[in-house]
Order: sequence, then structure tokens, then C-alpha cells
Amino acid sequence: MRPKKKISPKRNEIIRRMGNAIREGNAKLDRYAVHLKERTKCGVCSREGRTMVRLAYNDGQEAYLGKTCARYVMDYVNSDSVS
Repeated sequence: MRPKKKISPKRNEIIRRMGNAIREGNAKLDRYAVHLKERTKCGVCSREGRTMVRLAYNDGQEAYLGKTCARYVMDYVNSDSVS
């Protein structure tokens, strides 16, 4: 899936970092998005919302991603490019 708009290099770096953490087994992305009680900022684009996907790291940290940003991270994880 190609993004419709150009993603900034800073956001691309965040997506790569999260994708590499998942590839290495240091993080796990939840299978489904959940509807939260309070608004939360996306870890990639800082958009606020209630429907988010949780990214849990092995050291106990958590990040929430919007559905679109989570799709970008999973596209990076499933891609063949290794950077």
C-alpha cells in the first residue's frame, strides 16, 4: 500500500524504528484496534483519537497508533526491504 500523501522523513524514521522493533521481536502490535475511553495521541503523526492500535514493547512501554499509521508500520514489517 502506497500512502496517498508524501510522508515526512521524520515520520518515516519513526515508522522504520517501530517496524524494526517488531521484526526483531522487541515489540508486538495488537491484532485489532480498540476504542479508548480518553483521546490519545498517535505515536507517529500525533493525531488525537480514540480508535487506536496498541504497540507494546518488551520493556513495558506502550505506544498507540492510529489505524492508518499502524497500516504503514505493518506494510514496512511485511516488506522485503531491509534497511
